[in-house]
Amino acid sequence: MIEFSVQTRNKMVEELRNKTKPISCFIIGGGIVGVGLARELAIRGIDYVLAEKSDFASGTSSRSSKLIHGGLRYLEMFDFGLVFESLSERHWLLKTHPHLVRPLEFNLPIYESVHSPPGARKSGILGLGLWFYDALSLFRTPFFHGKHTLKEVEQLFPKIRELGLKGSYYYADAMMLDDELVLETMFDAYQRGVEKNSMPLHYLEVKSVKKVGELFEIELHDHLNPESKNFTVSAKEVVSCVGPWTEILGEKVQGGAVRKLKPSKGVHFVLPWEKLPVEKCIVMYAKDGRIIFVIPRKDFGTGAEIVIVGTTDSAENGELETIKATHQDTQYLFEVLKEYFPENTLTEKDILMTFAGVRPLLDSGSESEAKTSREHEIWRNSSGVVFMAGGKYTTFRKISQEIADFTFPKTSSKYSNRESKALLSNPVEYEERFIGTPFWGKYTDYWIEWKLKHHCPCHLEDLVFRRLPLWMAGEEMVKAKLPFLAEKMATHLGWTKEQTAQESAQVLEKMKSWAHPSN
Repeated sequence: MIEFSVQTRNKMVEELRNKTKPISCFIIGGGIVGVGLARELAIRGIDYVLAEKSDFASGTSSRSSKLIHGGLRYLEMFDFGLVFESLSERHWLLKTHPHLVRPLEFNLPIYESVHSPPGARKSGILGLGLWFYDALSLFRTPFFHGKHTLKEVEQLFPKIRELGLKGSYYYADAMMLDDELVLETMFDAYQRGVEKNSMPLHYLEVKSVKKVGELFEIELHDHLNPESKNFTVSAKEVVSCVGPWTEILGEKVQGGAVRKLKPSKGVHFVLPWEKLPVEKCIVMYAKDGRIIFVIPRKDFGTGAEIVIVGTTDSAENGELETIKATHQDTQYLFEVLKEYFPENTLTEKDILMTFAGVRPLLDSGSESEAKTSREHEIWRNSSGVVFMAGGKYTTFRKISQEIADFTFPKTSSKYSNRESKALLSNPVEYEERFIGTPFWGKYTDYWIEWKLKHHCPCHLEDLVFRRLPLWMAGEEMVKAKLPFLAEKMATHLGWTKEQTAQESAQVLEKMKSWAHPSN
């Protein structure tokens, strides 16, 4: 297997500094769409360079609900095309990537109308919607929807609100680790593009983009070597896949971004599973009609079981780099929990960790963020730079194809569709990464060594927050495991004791910031 370590990355940056031949496509953004596009271009034989100013998946792509789903609630918005496409992509991922995407049962509690929680939908409408949901999947679903009895619901969801409870509808969707899906896609894109000298590069920031003749000139800064001078490269095409940073990037790009976004903040918090011991996912309704999930994650291994609660959907106009959960966000979620689990005494002290992300929604004039479409758009600005914004995580592969078709129309996806649906990584080989001595849940020392050699963490934060789900276990667990992880990174990268201490301190500071909601 080809190595992609920090040493590999630094060597590629030096090669890029000395590159004189124009790059066919320069991609800005290392989230799920950016790496998906890199993979699609590699499949079509087009060379690319991808530049991400921070770590891969460090923005919105690691702060989702960590679900692969069609989006049942989008049926209420009549986004039938979006749901159909999402369910088709869900089928591809479930069928071919059981190591990355796992089926999950979702439950919609059924209450007598007089006792329904505020915002809940009527039972008949839910039943009809689930038939339609299965039909839009062309009945390619892990299991068909159905009903649980009252007794079954009480067993699946201990201490659920009993007043008026009649049972639940259940249906199939799936869960995943969002940052892991990004990294697997990135690594496949890298391996496919080696012969063309293509490069997915993180910690490489785009400072400006301008049109010079028939080419684009891109100024770059290497954050891993901050003392080095900025340098420029030329490209035939430039594509922006930076999500909520689209308008910010537009200020650095000749011609601007053109389109306006309506950023939507989504907040989740994480609890120990024993504090809310649900066996399946439960779908709850807030007073304003917003859907809130309680998602059990027992797939991290014994002793690492957690529950994710979320998400919110509110306007966000603040600093995207420092976005985090507030007391108002967590209280909103606790109020919904109280409606469905009235006996719970959960408070912010029970929270292991919070996380907040911003959805890159296009401003369509909708009255609220929840009603803003998740459809995506692709366009060129006046200088010819391609931009993409909007969309759903689940449909990243299709979005990547559409961007490639738009940018390179002579290489239509109809010629690459079969290879595009090939494996991102082999399930058997993936499971072999878990051999070795466990240090938390199912994660082992060999898992860390593999990540260091092939998924290129450059900082200790990259390892804790995106090469592992360890951060979701909370401050105390991270403190306990950090010396082991820091030693692994220090040995691999040759850090001094001072560098190692600084990297550890940065992780603990971020853990503290994410664990405690702000005012």
